[in-house]
Amino acid sequence: MNENTNDVLKNGENDEQELEKLRSEVEAEIEADIAVMPPDDTPLPEAPPKKKKKERDRELPDWMLDKTTVNELIFSRMFLGQHPMKCIKGVFYDYDGVVDENELGNEIYNILMKAVWFGLPKKVSNIIDSLRHYCYSEPLPPDLNYIHLNNGKLDLNGNFYPRKEFCTNRLNICYDPNIRNGAYYPEQFMTFLLELLTPEDVITLQEYLGYLLIPSTKGQKMMFLIGQGGEGKSRIGIVLREIFRDNMLTGNIHRIETDRFFRYNLKDRLLMIDDDMQMQALSSTGYIKNLVTAETPIDVEAKGKQSEQALLYTRLLCFGNGSPKTLYDKSKGFSRRMIILTTLPPPERRIIDPYIAEKFIAEKEKIFCWMYDGLLRLLANNYRFTISERARQNVMETMQDNCNITEFLEDTDRVMYGENYRVTSSKLYDCYTRWCEDNALTSLKRDTFITWVKQNEEEFHIKYSTHIPNDGKNVRGFAGITLAHLY
Repeated sequence: MNENTNDVLKNGENDEQELEKLRSEVEAEIEADIAVMPPDDTPLPEAPPKKKKKERDRELPDWMLDKTTVNELIFSRMFLGQHPMKCIKGVFYDYDGVVDENELGNEIYNILMKAVWFGLPKKVSNIIDSLRHYCYSEPLPPDLNYIHLNNGKLDLNGNFYPRKEFCTNRLNICYDPNIRNGAYYPEQFMTFLLELLTPEDVITLQEYLGYLLIPSTKGQKMMFLIGQGGEGKSRIGIVLREIFRDNMLTGNIHRIETDRFFRYNLKDRLLMIDDDMQMQALSSTGYIKNLVTAETPIDVEAKGKQSEQALLYTRLLCFGNGSPKTLYDKSKGFSRRMIILTTLPPPERRIIDPYIAEKFIAEKEKIFCWMYDGLLRLLANNYRFTISERARQNVMETMQDNCNITEFLEDTDRVMYGENYRVTSSKLYDCYTRWCEDNALTSLKRDTFITWVKQNEEEFHIKYSTHIPNDGKNVRGFAGITLAHLY
């Protein structure tokens, strides 16, 4: 080997020796540092916390089968345990009366939204349908023995029972027996009535309003308050709305005859008010007469549903500026069902009080006691109303307006009565039409006129006959009456 090669080898050996020496020194220093270090008690880092479960993974209520399915049976049982109800003819009732389905649906929605996120409206509808079957009940018969109030029930002997029961009609009255036993005079309301009606007619109104408190049609009457306008008679309807609430309907008496779907709204209603009666004549009166005297079920029909039989006991109270008129019904059947009260002229210096209705409402418990006393008087009179001579005359005048035949037959300048008198139907009708022309009245059709006279022959002591002599022949006419101009 040459010298250069020997130097390189020598240097390599020296480097390895130095590197080994340095390594030994470093290891010695590390061991020395470890020897003097205090023991490490620092705990090991905890595992990262698990993420909280998502809100929809929380525990489900008992009425949920899974995250999307509601057990309608369990829900219905739970809901009715908190809100007792009955379903009668598809309508929900609780202890306060008819349940508003919109409010019911909203309450169910608020419960479901805590656990259900999808398809809520459909689930609400399904649960309402389930509730209809779960709390189904046979119809409750009209309760003629008790008046159901917000805080109990009142019988027809003046006894009050402070407990609530399921009923079809509950009035918005918190009854206090001490009010009726004391001086319960509703000052504002009575002052108004005595300016509106004669004292005798106030008694009639009291009995009729009391008649509305029970679901009965045994009185067989409907009431009309007729005035010239501006008397404030419709204010009576406002306080009645506060007392009856959902047990009362505001509508048009003409629709009872013309709208077959409107009659469905009369189910389970104690009262219907027409606060601005139309002056046009009623084209028919059959349904109205049936309603006033209803003691058997009447056919009613809801839109889109099969018609059904329902026992209606809605009484009618109408306010207007003229007496009711009929277009074709000239019988006494319609008139005898009416009570017509005419209002007094308003006092000349009368100051209109825009808050009079609110004052009446403040007296509603006292007004109820006043109505209740009117009911007791009506029951004591066996459902016969106290009718003043003024009210009777109103009905007679209305009958004459609706059917002018009576006035014609009472006109002694036109007709005469006697056992030996005879007149043909044709001559009697011709005389009637001339009498109508002379008095600017519209004559009825021939068939209507003859039928009416035949139906009322006993009242005028005449008799229909087919053997009335006329120019040597026997024709139809009446015995016991003749025309005055023939004698």
